[in-house]
Amino acid sequence: MSRQLKDSEARYGATQTECLFLVWALETLHYYLEGAVFKVYTDCTALNPLLNIKTTNGHMLRWQTAIQEYRGNMTIIYKEGKRHTNADSH
Repeated sequence: MSRQLKDSEARYGATQTECLFLVWALETLHYYLEGAVFKVYTDCTALNPLLNIKTTNGHMLRWQTAIQEYRGNMTIIYKEGKRHTNADSH
């Protein structure tokens, strides 16, 4: 699964981009994930704490709300970037 960033999204920082794509993946795979227990592997150390902070940023508030639906069944696991394989290369 992949998609390109929109022009406005291209200005996001790395952490915001990771959060954006997590929400996009959850929404895209909603019918498969609903009620399932699953793991999300990321090379973004800030993603998990970021989802738990109080923020006034409109994007982050919307993303946190979207992610809440899955929080009980989803585990976010940090995996060092060099240990990831490129999913698009297979």
